[in-house]
Amino acid sequence: MNLQPLYDVKDRLEHAAIAGTGLLPEDFRLRRAADSLKPLAEASPVFAKLSAGVEKLLSAPPEVRGGQLLDVLALADAVAYTQGSAGMAGDLAPLPTGGGTYVQISCGQIQPLLTALTTTGSGRVETATSAWEVHPEFFTDFRVLPALISGLGDSYGEMADRNAKILKELGPVVVPLLKKDLDPAGNRAMARRVEVITAIQGAEASPWLRSLLPDAKKDVREAVITALGADPENTGLLLDLIKSERGKNREAVLRSLSGLDWDTVKSFWAEELVKNSDSVKFLRDADTDWAAELVASGLRARVEKMLSDGNIPPKDSEDFTCWCCAIGEKTAPAMLEFWQWACGRMEAIDRLTTEKGKPVLAGVRLTDNLQEILRHTGPGPLRDFCLTLWDSHPEMSRYLYISFQAALLSRPAAEVYETYSPYLLTEEPATDTERKKTLNTVLLRAFGAVRWSSQNGQYCVSGGQSTAGPLDCRWIERFTQAVYTDLPRTGGSPFAYYWEDVAEFDRTLMRLVNPEDGENRKLLIPYLRKRMEKTGQAYHYSRWLLQLGGSPRGMFGKAMAKNSSANHLYVVWNLMDEAAKVLPAEEVAALLEEFMAAGAARKQALAQFQKAIPWTIEQLRAGRPFPEWDDWQNVIK
Repeated sequence: MNLQPLYDVKDRLEHAAIAGTGLLPEDFRLRRAADSLKPLAEASPVFAKLSAGVEKLLSAPPEVRGGQLLDVLALADAVAYTQGSAGMAGDLAPLPTGGGTYVQISCGQIQPLLTALTTTGSGRVETATSAWEVHPEFFTDFRVLPALISGLGDSYGEMADRNAKILKELGPVVVPLLKKDLDPAGNRAMARRVEVITAIQGAEASPWLRSLLPDAKKDVREAVITALGADPENTGLLLDLIKSERGKNREAVLRSLSGLDWDTVKSFWAEELVKNSDSVKFLRDADTDWAAELVASGLRARVEKMLSDGNIPPKDSEDFTCWCCAIGEKTAPAMLEFWQWACGRMEAIDRLTTEKGKPVLAGVRLTDNLQEILRHTGPGPLRDFCLTLWDSHPEMSRYLYISFQAALLSRPAAEVYETYSPYLLTEEPATDTERKKTLNTVLLRAFGAVRWSSQNGQYCVSGGQSTAGPLDCRWIERFTQAVYTDLPRTGGSPFAYYWEDVAEFDRTLMRLVNPEDGENRKLLIPYLRKRMEKTGQAYHYSRWLLQLGGSPRGMFGKAMAKNSSANHLYVVWNLMDEAAKVLPAEEVAALLEEFMAAGAARKQALAQFQKAIPWTIEQLRAGRPFPEWDDWQNVIK
């Protein structure tokens, strides 16, 4: 059926809608198109209706033509739409197996993702990550999946790693395409394919890996050897490979053997560590009993040798450090026995020095490792041992740190407070002042690793472990009464105002505060107001007050005036914008008045402040929202 008359009528109707209806009776092109439509009208009722509508329009009086034109044009559009089609020449064929499936995605949705996967430049990781989080189904599409696999060779390492992570999460569906055209002598991109396949299939990939091994070269060979460690059945093959492989490939064999649990593997490692002591680094993540036994016995032998030798040469110190790193997070019985032995000799270990008389710090290294294990492992004999350390060795102040954190992880909050609160001094001690001040500092440092997690709604110790219960609120009160608050800086400012050197004690305290806890707020708001008044550090303390629903009003102006040169227009606007989100409009207006009355404005921006702040106060008192930054910029022009 020839539909050209339909499209001619539609075109002339659209022309009339633009030119106006006054000339419709003289439009000979529309008349010709209407005549051409008649054969179609005879063949179909819908075309007959359209033809009748056009004839009626051509003979309609001027006052009704507009409405009739719109009616007939709408009908022409609808008819044309139903006749539309799309396609291309050729026979249909199924998509290749394993090459992805068809996912209904618009060009606008898929194009940014394909651009991120196939081009260079900044922002691509964020684009791919965002697409994965919002539309993970896009990545199985036959247009996206090959680009994702090709992206394993991306020159930007972070993008290649992101692609590999996504492929691992997509699972078995991607394996056929990953194996297709894999070059065993290829580059890092091919090695990543091996890593992804093994992460998905685990031990099931072993037959394929073994078939790949004879031809595997360079990066791919290293990846294949590492992957063989996922299957204990490959133990014999790996023990053969260790005899012939060199360099990175030998290290790959060691990594694979470190995760296997066989008597033959233990025998191999015992011999290996005698010949190559630094190979112990490959046992860091091994969690087998035999690995713990080897590391524990090797460490004990080295500590005993250092204690007997006295002055420690650099090579022995470096070797000891390497073995300390191999401890990892091991909690097997052999490791616990080592801690029981070493912790009873810690004072002697602390006295070890180099040949030049400098401290080796072997005791610090050991206890740092013990703290790390405690933070990352759950309940068990090792945590129980840590709980008793301070009671068993009160001469070692660092054990207070370990036992306190073990108590937080396992004991009721009230019991922890009653046991350890005396070490946080709230008045000058009458006797043994230096000793008590030291323990006060140790406890504060231990608190530095504790924080309230708003995301999880609970307290946790660095490493991610949650405490046994919420922190006893009496700790917050005791912090506000502490007399010795000096602490070394352990991290950056939580805000972007680095000119304020806020005390680490207050940073530690604020990490402990649950802003939703009414008792916490009741205790902290007066304390923070006093600290702000004393230090003049308006930006940090104001924000902390705002977090707790408090206000800095009353000392805000004076505090801001103490360092007026820091009060740039934008940072003041930013602070007040945050205040407006939690305080009533009148309170914010009062803070702005206090700021101006104290002469806290930066001199170079005084004229700008004199325009922006009175205008903002007027807006707030008129019931309008706090202005945007652009509004301030417009006012000061």
